[in-house]
Order: sequence, then structure tokens, then C-alpha cells
Amino acid sequence: GLRRTVTDEFGKLGGANLIFVMPQAMVLRDGRWVRAKRYVPMTLKDLHLVQGVSDRIASTLPILDRGVEVRYRKASYQGRLSATMPAFIDAFNWEVETGRFLSDRDLKQRQAVCVLGQDVVEETFGEISPLGYEVKLDGVRHTVVGVMEERVILFNNWGDQILVPVTAAQRRLFGSKLINGLFIHTVEPDETAALVPLIEATLKREHGRDAEYRIDSGQGILDEIDHVILIMKLVTGGVAGISLVVGGIGIMNIMLVSVTERTREIGIRKALGAKPGTLMLQFVVEALVLSVFGGLLGVASGVGLGIGISQVIEHFAETPFPSVVSWSSVALALGISVTIGLFFGIYPAARASRLDPVDALSYE
Repeated sequence: GLRRTVTDEFGKLGGANLIFVMPQAMVLRDGRWVRAKRYVPMTLKDLHLVQGVSDRIASTLPILDRGVEVRYRKASYQGRLSATMPAFIDAFNWEVETGRFLSDRDLKQRQAVCVLGQDVVEETFGEISPLGYEVKLDGVRHTVVGVMEERVILFNNWGDQILVPVTAAQRRLFGSKLINGLFIHTVEPDETAALVPLIEATLKREHGRDAEYRIDSGQGILDEIDHVILIMKLVTGGVAGISLVVGGIGIMNIMLVSVTERTREIGIRKALGAKPGTLMLQFVVEALVLSVFGGLLGVASGVGLGIGISQVIEHFAETPFPSVVSWSSVALALGISVTIGLFFGIYPAARASRLDPVDALSYE
């Protein structure tokens, strides 16, 4: 369930189609952070340069954001300013609810317009439609042209976003032509690995071989997530393994007590001709029944706990978090329970089958 949630939610942002590029001031070498050979800040010129690397790049967007105060009349809200471009909504699969998104004309003419997230609208305008009204972003007037639909991704509510044309933001809000980095979306997810070296080579050819850049792909991030989930599975598997051994020892002790309490019964059965193999099979079956019922109870508890946790997370995080139970995992759990019961039930069963009938009948 965790992996599906992370993969599905990350997919809404571009997922495996995504490449991040950021200039590096510090780099990790031999386990130590050291100053980069040369730090080269990025501008929109780099954005256009990278966009021309290959026709397999669907879009290239700037990374440029910071906190900002949104003010309308007496109402104010502390939101997140994102300076971006018209391709943003297609790249990140985010739709406009009312009005329109930023246009190429807004970008070229550096228009002081903005598109607001749902939380911004609720906190500053209430029930009023904000379209056509002016808000102040850190004191700078901008006209509201659109409102984005409600969105929560990976427990992160996007309702605090204020989206403005990057060209206008650089002039009016940042006072600089620099950007923090690039979001690059490829046409197909399997093309990121081939494009990463091309992008790095293009930037180094433009700025010099000693310029340092950090380039991460969405697929690389998904691989890291898989690695983390694998570690979590191994840790929880280790804990579960210890619990199973303890449970197995419990079954063995219960069966030993049962053998002791039923010693006279075993002696009578042996005196009537019961074979050691029959007695051993009886106690092994009893151990298996205990372990199977324990396994079924554990599966039911696990499923119920998983559903409960997922509902709690969905309620408080306001994001889908399904509890996924596969038949293979249920079969594996029951198979392990049966194996534990068989392994720890053999010794008590063997002990019962080896009892001497004379000693067993005289046992008090």
C-alpha cells in the first residue's frame, strides 16, 4: 500500500518522466562535503538551452519559489509563491477550476497576474470569486486570473500556492534574473537515463567543464523509495521472525504440557495397539491446528489494523492511502505459520510417541 501510494502520487508530478537540475555550490566527495570547483547560477537562458537538447523533452520549467504574504483588503495569508510558465499545468497534471492559467502573452509581456490555490482563496476572499480582483504579493499588486482545483499530493496540500509568470516575478518580486534550477519532463519515462548525460554535457559545454550540477531523475528517486521500502520490509520481517520463533516456542511448550497431562491416555492407546507413528501424527496435527488458527487470527488482525491505519492517515493527511492486501502475502503468512507449527510440534509429538506404555499407565 505504501509503495502504491507513493508511486501513484509521485506519478501525478511526472514520476519517472521527471528530471531535476540544480547548480551545486557544495559537492560530496569521498564522504565529505567540499566546495564545488565552480558554482554557476542558472538563468532562463539555461532553461531554453536545455529545452533544445532533444525533441524527447516535453517541457522545461524553472524552479523559483519562496514564501510570500498575500493581502486582499484587510485579509492576509502566508502562501507559497511559485514563478513558473504556461506548461506547468500539463507537466504537473494540475487543472484550473475557474478562470484561466498563465499564458504565453503573460510571460512575454511580464504581466502582473497570478493564479491562486484553494486555501489562499478561502483565507483571503472567503465566498467571493477572486477573478479580476487585485491582491498584493509582498506589497506588489497582481490581478487574479484563475483559481486552481484542490490538490493534495504525498501529504502536501498545494492549496497555499500562488503561481505567477516567471518573467514578471524575476522583475517585481525577486529582483534578479536567476532561477534555482530546472524541472524537466521527458516524453517517455524510459528516456530519462539517456537524457541526463546529454543535459549535463550541454550545460558544461556552455559554462565550462568545472561547473558543478546536481541532476536527479524521477526513476532514480523511485528506485531510492523502493530501497527504503525494502529496508523497512527487512526490519519488520526480522521483528516478525523473532515473534514467530517466540510463538513457536509457545506452541512447543503448550504441546509438552499437553503430552504430560495426557500421559495416561497415551499409555492406554499404546496398550490397545496404537502405533508410535499414529500418536506422533496426532500431536503434529494438533500443533498444526494451533498454528493455523494463530495464523488466521494474525492475518485478520493485520488486515484490520492496516485498514484502520490507512483510514486514519487518509482522514488526517487528506490524501489517498489504500490498504493493499495480496493473496500471495496471505498465503505466505499462513504457510509460515504452518511451518512454525510443524517445526516446533515435532519434538512434543516424538516425545509422546516414545513413551513406554507401562510407565505411562503408572503415571500419576
